[in-house]
Amino acid sequence: MSAAPPTPVTWTAHPARRRPDHVALSAAVILLSTWAVLVTLEAPGLAALAAVLLIAALAPFLFPTHYRIDAVGVEARRLGRRQARPWTEIRRVDVGARAALVSPFARPRWLDRYRGLIVLFDGGDRAAIVAALTARGEAAA
Repeated sequence: MSAAPPTPVTWTAHPARRRPDHVALSAAVILLSTWAVLVTLEAPGLAALAAVLLIAALAPFLFPTHYRIDAVGVEARRLGRRQARPWTEIRRVDVGARAALVSPFARPRWLDRYRGLIVLFDGGDRAAIVAALTARGEAAA
């Protein structure tokens, strides 16, 4: 593989901070869904579970994610949970408009969503992030 980025690239992605209208919509969906479960099933426990599951599903949007790209690999931290992919495991980097997928598979597979790491560009310097990812990703291809 090629050399690591000379300096670590770090940034925090927090899409909810930049899109307050979407936060309001998310809150409305969570509240209405919780209310619907509570009214139809008359089960406060299930209503609370529905709210928790919806918040967990929206966590990448609602809560800040701290990213780091360095000589070791790519790391994402959110709500005390750490996901890391060392460069030795990375076989492919797919760059999109707002995010990149760092995958352990050389070709696209349905497992990419679960085994790969999605790196949001929100809040960071897209050019620097893409350069740091592709510096290692080219050797993986």
